[in-house]
Amino acid sequence: MTDPHESEVLRDEVEKTRENLAETVDELAAKFDVKSRAKESAHEFTASAKETVVDPDGKPRPEVLSLAAGITCLVLAFAVLRSLRRSS
Repeated sequence: MTDPHESEVLRDEVEKTRENLAETVDELAAKFDVKSRAKESAHEFTASAKETVVDPDGKPRPEVLSLAAGITCLVLAFAVLRSLRRSS
């Protein structure tokens, strides 16, 4: 005959196995949820880009403003030079 203590131990082991299996199934389902993973990735990218462009107070970083101004000047200079070449 089976010892009642052994039966209880076996029930506990079965319950733990079920819990582990449920966790594994949830993890696999999360890995295959492409839409959710894409949204999470996009959110992380946006947060990272925002941290790069603005300081903790929400103000634009001076180096980013300087870079944007420099690029704008280059584009305008290129457009003016191109326009002058075409009119000549």
